[in-house]
Amino acid sequence: MKKNTFTTLDAVLTGKKIYCAVKQSGYSIKELQEMLGLSCPQPLYRWFKGQTMPSIDNLYMLSRILEVRMEELLVPNGSDDDGS
Repeated sequence: MKKNTFTTLDAVLTGKKIYCAVKQSGYSIKELQEMLGLSCPQPLYRWFKGQTMPSIDNLYMLSRILEVRMEELLVPNGSDDDGS
């Protein structure tokens, strides 16, 4: 029988990766805030700092806006990825 291994996400490195993708996209924080239907920009800054993670809905919308797969915005714990 195959053993399942569950991986958790590194919130800080994921935040850095989201920040880099946003920066490369050329969208402003205000534009993203409006596209995501957020009432203020604070959630974006919390994601960038790794304080919180975007909901599945917001992660999906971000991936569509930034034209990347959702998995490309996530960094699993123990990964060699440094978030950039």
